[in-house]
Amino acid sequence: MMKEAGRSGKYTPVSMIFFFILMMLIHLPDGRAQQDTTSQDSLKQEAPNVYLDCYFCDLDHIRREIDYVNYVRDRKDADVHIIGARERAGNGGRRYTFFMIGQNGYKNLRDTLRFNVGPDVSEEETRERILHAFRTGLTAYLVRTPLWQNLNITYAKPAEDQDKVEDKWNYWVFEVSASGRLDVEESQKGYDLSGEIQANKVTEDVKIELQFESDYDKNIYEVNSHSITSIHRNYDFDWLYVGSLSEHWSAGASGSVYSSKYRNMAISYRAAPAVEFNVFPYSESTTRQLTILYRPRWEYNFYNDTTLFGKIRENLFRESLAIDYEVKKKWGSIDFSLDLSHYFHDFSKNRVSFRSSVSLNLVKGLNVYLYGRASLIHDQISLPKGEATTEEILTRQQELATNYQYYTRVGLSYTFGSMYNNVVNPRF
Repeated sequence: MMKEAGRSGKYTPVSMIFFFILMMLIHLPDGRAQQDTTSQDSLKQEAPNVYLDCYFCDLDHIRREIDYVNYVRDRKDADVHIIGARERAGNGGRRYTFFMIGQNGYKNLRDTLRFNVGPDVSEEETRERILHAFRTGLTAYLVRTPLWQNLNITYAKPAEDQDKVEDKWNYWVFEVSASGRLDVEESQKGYDLSGEIQANKVTEDVKIELQFESDYDKNIYEVNSHSITSIHRNYDFDWLYVGSLSEHWSAGASGSVYSSKYRNMAISYRAAPAVEFNVFPYSESTTRQLTILYRPRWEYNFYNDTTLFGKIRENLFRESLAIDYEVKKKWGSIDFSLDLSHYFHDFSKNRVSFRSSVSLNLVKGLNVYLYGRASLIHDQISLPKGEATTEEILTRQQELATNYQYYTRVGLSYTFGSMYNNVVNPRF
């Protein structure tokens, strides 16, 4: 008699035949499925190529849900270049804007889709709103291809005679937050406590911001049986009021009350009126703006220790001029700012600050990113008299004298290979 496979570890002829039949059934091609796949692939060859230029979008989710277009990795291969932008709204939510830019045979097509989400909207809801915007925006391009036959367009009619919703908060939005940290090792330990309160009101005519924050940070280091303690303590109250005068002008005022052990400031009171001119209309701020901001300022400082100039308190006036240029196009983005300021009692007490970031798509597959900031510093009037100790320098407990500061970063990437990136594989 032939033994059972489960007991001897060998397969019977019947079990082997059954095994081969099963394997053939598993791997047997489905003619209908193969025909459907071929048909879909053939139809997709007529679909527009899409390039997604959106750093905050869930690109895998979009490619998975909108799988009837071709996604390319370079904008020069695209028939549709989608640029995404988002801005913080007055209620703490976000305003999303998507620019649909046609290329190649779609050069005459160009659309802008914009919507708002509230601060209480979940990430999943926001992701679905973005997905809906993409589906809607791509319709104009799909109707120019054979894919229009597979479109199913529906319209959700809004409820009629809806009562106007009254805002009982009158556009005010409040936020309270607190956090703490505890970090312990054998040779060091530290903790910090921080809290923040914000109150904002933003409408088309006015912008009001109130903010109070406080932070206490303590770290203890054990070095050669000797303890070094570092304490950073500061609080800050800031306020801002801006009124809209026209599409190019705005005016208002700002101020602050703050204290900082690091900056040798027991307390400082500041107030400054301001006027701003935007070369481009404010309504175009999503894609471009060139602003010039002038701000005279009064400040009263009361120092923890006597300063290098023999002051324990003083009344000061200064002025500043800030120029900011931002533009975002399909070839990349540029952000440039220049800030000039000086004190009136001594023009040699001044500061020049520069910041810029550039992201360029130079040629197909080649991207360059540059970021830099630099300052010429001659206005450190709060520096305490005397030299900082080694411990204060290493633990950054005190601001140090300097005539300049700069930072820069450069990045370069080149991508080549298949122009398509349609497949989504979430494994691992």
